[in-house]
Amino acid sequence: MVNETNNFNDRLDRIQQRRSGKRGGMGFVVHPDGVVTAIGDPASRLRFGFPLKGLLIALVIAVAVKAYLMWFLGTDLYTLQVQSLLSGTAFEQTAGMILMPDTLSAWTMARIDEIYIAFQTRIVTAEG
Repeated sequence: MVNETNNFNDRLDRIQQRRSGKRGGMGFVVHPDGVVTAIGDPASRLRFGFPLKGLLIALVIAVAVKAYLMWFLGTDLYTLQVQSLLSGTAFEQTAGMILMPDTLSAWTMARIDEIYIAFQTRIVTAEG
């Protein structure tokens, strides 16, 4: 019985050490009657109900895809394709508004072009 109590207390100590690092002082007390009570204030953490991180990642991916399409197709052909989407169904119009060229996509497209040119010059210098 004493060994089981020691094991239990050791386990409680390990849990408390682990939790105190994560929650900023949150701990617990074992009362003489065996009741375990939480003590301390948990560290307040700002939580959003909306997945803001996922939305930000989706925005970055959308801009990267738009920039790649603008770079690959060229701005004239890309703009024509977006204009054809804007004259379609409601879903196509929504997609056209999302895919419409903007300054961030144009800036990203310029960076993609710089990377492509640098890559091509390295290939040419490596072959030559």
